[in-house]
Amino acid sequence: MSFASFCLFTLLVHVPCADARGLRSQPLPDKMNRSDVETLLMSELSNAFRGGVVREHISSLEAELKVMYTALPKDASGGLGHAAVRYMLHRFFVEKHGWFIRGLEPGNVSALQAVAGPLANQLTQNQQEWVPRYLQNFIEEMQSGRGINLRELAVLAATFEDLIHKESNQRLKQTFIALEVPLTTQLNEEQAREAFEIYMMIYMRGGNFTFVGREKMRSEHQRFVKQFSDWLDVQEWMHSIQEDILPDSIEKTLDFEGASRVVEEAGKRYGKFNDKQCAELKEEVLRIESTKAGRVRLADFYKKGLSGVFAFSEKVEYLRALGTLDESNKSEPYLIIPNYVASRPQCLRASDFYLVCCRNECEDLLATVEKKFQKPMVTPDEILELVASFSTETVEGPRTLPDTLVRRLNSIAEANQGQVPLHGRLFAQWMHHAFPRECPYPQQSGDLAPMTADEWMHATGHESASKTKAEMQVIVDSDSCILPVGEEARKHQNLAENELPWDEVEELLHPNDAANDVVTIQAATPKAPQRSLFSMAAHVAAPVSFFLGSSGLAWKMTRNMKGSAWRDGLMV
Repeated sequence: MSFASFCLFTLLVHVPCADARGLRSQPLPDKMNRSDVETLLMSELSNAFRGGVVREHISSLEAELKVMYTALPKDASGGLGHAAVRYMLHRFFVEKHGWFIRGLEPGNVSALQAVAGPLANQLTQNQQEWVPRYLQNFIEEMQSGRGINLRELAVLAATFEDLIHKESNQRLKQTFIALEVPLTTQLNEEQAREAFEIYMMIYMRGGNFTFVGREKMRSEHQRFVKQFSDWLDVQEWMHSIQEDILPDSIEKTLDFEGASRVVEEAGKRYGKFNDKQCAELKEEVLRIESTKAGRVRLADFYKKGLSGVFAFSEKVEYLRALGTLDESNKSEPYLIIPNYVASRPQCLRASDFYLVCCRNECEDLLATVEKKFQKPMVTPDEILELVASFSTETVEGPRTLPDTLVRRLNSIAEANQGQVPLHGRLFAQWMHHAFPRECPYPQQSGDLAPMTADEWMHATGHESASKTKAEMQVIVDSDSCILPVGEEARKHQNLAENELPWDEVEELLHPNDAANDVVTIQAATPKAPQRSLFSMAAHVAAPVSFFLGSSGLAWKMTRNMKGSAWRDGLMV
């Protein structure tokens, strides 16, 4: 059945509004089920056209998705395969809102199984992680094997936005219930400010909310404010959103619908609000960078954790599982700066559907490449000319790229009929060498497990994912090396002959991949290994962004809490 004919026969399911009466006896809203998800997808499918005209919101999403869509490899029908759809939607939401949609990420269940064993399936089904695959499979079955086109991709994106908007409404209802305020109330300025503060507290605690009753809620809020030192910034930011969205409501009353618009926008903008915290984390790690570009010696990492404002204390085993270690020299592993800054422990679990994580700086570079060439394969000369012009906070352009980088890019092209696949692991690895502080090193699929500290402890039996201060002190005291760090270390770095690891294992997005995400690992040289992997999406610029994205809020809370432990954004 074609997309258009399916839309004509779609039946909409009416979802009644919540009753505003009897709030004190209402249970808190449950997580969304398959019926909710289907309803929203059907609605977006049937409303993609209105009177033969593409709906404005769908048209807007198509325009935003078009550049990346054009640059990705297509199947024989001109559409995207299963893994490419996940990869694209994942990148789209990360770039637009800083959202790492649960279950959309280019992950690898086998990597989890290596660490978690029988718990792997349970971990991958936490929260609402089943939703993306369910929606995507629904569309793919409807297409009978044809790849997903741009409009269908926009419909999927719109459905995710609908689900997240519905969740924000549920949490706003939680707020009204907790404050014992009927949904029909016209909030004055003081009431609106209190409601938004309570909402943001629930949001920043990942929806971990059980308090019902105005006095209990206010008491919990007061405790939260005392523990989080940057709360004033959050208040001012939230107030600014209300002024932007509903300027007339500041000195007047605000109804539930208006408040809903404000909190929905807050969710969309929080990623950018969090950029400052992410930049602070990166800056702090760069202060202890070693003479090896984009790397930190573990002794310096733990030393900074003992004396600095950030809790740099993760165990080596946990860092390894996250893919944040460079162990090319087994006797002295290094922390990889962009991988660590983008690591899962730093993410805020703000939603059942997504994590709020730092924007991958390398994705901005990749987006520029995609916009320039608008195709999946590009000649090395074209790439070299463009990339040499790029500037970042740590790399000044234009520049002459080192001969080593030129040779390696040409080597990738030689294995692919003279062109470089933009959405492959080797190009991601090449970008890491060109921008070692911005672009994550793409670990091979199966070598890392995307788990929070709690999940890792539960899966491995470790009582903690962090070293104690005493354990850190032992490592620091036993370090006999006196080596420069930070700015002084960078004076001794030689990017033209850098020592960063390089391997020839390629991993490509396959245009005809099946729904089980099987892709082929192709060799860049005849001697390189060839193999197949399950649940793998290409690692380009954001090669590990799904399991290594960060928001910085978790560590911010760790720094600001007094006597409380925070894990994955939750106080325990």
